[in-house]
Amino acid sequence: MPAVEPVDAYQRRKAELGAAIKERREAKRWTQAMLGKAIAVDHTYIAHFEKGRHVPRRDTARRIDKALEAGGVIFKLRDELDDNPDSPRWQRFLRSQSRASAICHVTNIVPAVLETPEHTRAALEHGLQFYGGSLEDKITYRAELRRTLRSPDPPHFGCILWESALQVVTGSSQVMREQLLHLIDRSHEAHVDLRILRFADSAGLVDTGTVVVWTRSNGTKQAWRDEAGSPGVFISDKRRVSNLALFYDQLRFHALGQEESRAFIRKTVEDLYPCRPNTLTCP
Repeated sequence: MPAVEPVDAYQRRKAELGAAIKERREAKRWTQAMLGKAIAVDHTYIAHFEKGRHVPRRDTARRIDKALEAGGVIFKLRDELDDNPDSPRWQRFLRSQSRASAICHVTNIVPAVLETPEHTRAALEHGLQFYGGSLEDKITYRAELRRTLRSPDPPHFGCILWESALQVVTGSSQVMREQLLHLIDRSHEAHVDLRILRFADSAGLVDTGTVVVWTRSNGTKQAWRDEAGSPGVFISDKRRVSNLALFYDQLRFHALGQEESRAFIRKTVEDLYPCRPNTLTCP
């Protein structure tokens, strides 16, 4: 079986980083061996970095940037590529969610804050073949995100879940059954408003991936969303944030009510992951 290739956007960003390293190195008229010596790594690592086969660690990227006098260009490319939770991007996202008074979430996958630990592990294990990074660090980060809604004074969490999110198989049938039932359980919490947008009700509506709009303690709003070729971008522009908030309201209008959503999820569980002796542990 051929090796699984990384997703296009991620591979492209790795290639951009490698090309930047090579361009800066050649501008200094350095060989790969010279750069390797300057940053205390074997020259074969430099070859792998430049060809996009491997991503340098963040501390290595800093040393490369400094040695090539890149003025932060190379490190910025590395930082934007980073999928590990210690990156500034994901730490900023965690802080923003933990400090929010209200969060509006639109997604076509199970939101991390409503995952079971088993679903989290299965999803992240699958993603490692595309994004790399530390599995345990990512699991710890997801647990911290889940605690956002478990705090003594949690934010109000409104979620529009496209029906497709219920169809994406992650892990075993047992993991999926428990995850979908977990969504029903969490939807009963006073601060959680979970609604399903069915295929039948979404004709003409654009699935934009994941969009998050949150209200800060001072009443101002910010947003985050998937964008092509990016692991996600923060949005502060008032007009764009307002448009995304209106988009959430539009989808909410078309989505099922809370009780209807619970019934729809329960029906999905019965259809796709029915309880059968010797195959599933059933509540």
